Amino acid sequence: MYGDLFARPLRFVRVSEIRIEGQEFWDRRADAWERRADAIDSFSDTYGMATMDALGLEPGEKVLDVGCGPGTSAVDLAARVAPGGDVVGVDISPAMVAAATRRAAAADVTNVRFVAADAQTETLGGDFDAVYSRFGVMFFSDPVAAFANIGHSLRSRGRLACAVWAQLADNPWMFVPTLTAAPVLKADLTIPGPDEPGPFSLAEPHRVTAILTQAGFADIRISTVAGSRLITAATADDDVRVLLEVGPLGEAYEAAEEATRQAAVDAVLTAVEPYRDDAGWRLPGAALNVTAHWP
Repeated sequence: MYGDLFARPLRFVRVSEIRIEGQEFWDRRADAWERRADAIDSFSDTYGMATMDALGLEPGEKVLDVGCGPGTSAVDLAARVAPGGDVVGVDISPAMVAAATRRAAAADVTNVRFVAADAQTETLGGDFDAVYSRFGVMFFSDPVAAFANIGHSLRSRGRLACAVWAQLADNPWMFVPTLTAAPVLKADLTIPGPDEPGPFSLAEPHRVTAILTQAGFADIRISTVAGSRLITAATADDDVRVLLEVGPLGEAYEAAEEATRQAAVDAVLTAVEPYRDDAGWRLPGAALNVTAHWP
C-alpha cells in the first residue's frame, strides 16, 4: 500500500544538523499550533487521554505537564485535580507558553500556570504528585538526563505517564502525507536517526525502558494504544492542511504559494485513497503509553 513512499530517498541526519528540539524551532511553530490547537487535540486525545487516565489523578494533587504546547492538555489536567489541585505546564518555547496562558485565561481556568523552561536542564520545582506528557518528551538531546531531571521534580512514589509515538511504519497518518507532500513543496525532508531527538526517538519499548531505568525510575510499564486520523470527506482539504501545517513540513508549507499548497493537498488526498472508508479516509496511528514511578 505504501511501499513506494518508503522507496523514495530519505536523508537521515544527526541531531547537530537539525533544530527540531530547540526553542527557536518551536517558537516559529507556535502560531500554527495555537491556531490549530483544537484539531490537534481531537486527534491526540485518542492517545493522550488513555495516558492521562493511567495517572489516576485525584482532586488536590499537583501535576507537571512537560512539553505542554498551546495548553490543551494542561487545561484538561487542571479539571481533573480540581478542587484544590494545581497544574504547572512547562515548554521550551516562550511563544507556546504565551499561547497556553491565553487558552487557560479564555477558559477561565485558574489552577494552572505555565513556565518557559528546558525540562532537560532547568529546575522544574518539586513535590509534584505526577508528571504527564503528551508527545512532549521525544525531543531531548540527552533523554537520560532529561528524565532524571523530571524525576527529581516528583515526590517519593510520584507517578510518570507519557504518550510517545510508536514506530514510524505504524503511523501512516504522519508518513503518508509528509512523504507525499515533500517533493511538491520542494522541501528538504530530513529524518533524525533512530537514537536522535525527533517524533520517533522513543518508539522502541526496550530503549524507553533502558532510558527510564538509567534515569532512576522504577515500575516501568509500556503498552500500545492504537488510533487513527480521520480525514472527513466534507472537510478533506482543511484536514490535510492541518496535517501539513503542524507536521514536519510546516515551515515549507507556510512559505509556499497558495497554488503549491493546494497541489500538495491534492497529492496527499490521492495518496491516502487506499485508506478510504464511509466517513472519508482513516489513516492508522499508534502510540506507546508509558508509566513509571519515582522511588
